[in-house]
Amino acid sequence: MPDIFVDKKVEKEAAKPVEPITKTLPLSESAWSSFVTRPKKVNFETQERREKVVLLLRRHWLTNVPWALLVVLMLVAPAFFSFFPLNDFLPGKFHLVGLIGWYLLTTAVFLEKSLSWLFNVNLITDERIVDIDFPTLLYRHISSAKIDHIEDISVQVGGFVRSLFNYGDVLIQTAGTQPEICFEAVPQPARVVKILNEMMLQEEQEKLEGRAR
Repeated sequence: MPDIFVDKKVEKEAAKPVEPITKTLPLSESAWSSFVTRPKKVNFETQERREKVVLLLRRHWLTNVPWALLVVLMLVAPAFFSFFPLNDFLPGKFHLVGLIGWYLLTTAVFLEKSLSWLFNVNLITDERIVDIDFPTLLYRHISSAKIDHIEDISVQVGGFVRSLFNYGDVLIQTAGTQPEICFEAVPQPARVVKILNEMMLQEEQEKLEGRAR
């Protein structure tokens, strides 16, 4: 006997499948920002064939300010020291060589810092989280953990500047080989945690339905 007290609209809404978080986030054409959702042209070395990047994170742009100021000071330093000729005892050619060497050093500092910001990334895919670190330009460290191995997620936002500009550390405890993965100084940490929690629920649902890869 049909239940006369059940609204058919409610039944249809309840039966309607929830769209996964991997499809609700907006597509991003560019991957040069600190917070990039569903980037189109981002791949990494250990990526699986059907694995898709959901979120790409870098350190907040404000973390670049200290070294950017250092580079500016290094650029103007030769003009400042020209008022205090401390190396007048050296021949003129040595002055030119020293100036070229100084600007080469400045360029090296700029390239090292900017490339470090660009390539040190955190990735959230539809299968796992990935932390890619370049301590130096010649050394790379990659750590990852499956979404279903995440045990706990916490956020650390300390200080007035971090609170004002909404960035902080996301600490992820896992049951994998890497016990803790840290997303350092990333923008919108609360939103990152929300996305991870929704993906964890989605992963559990896929396991129950036998759709987990």
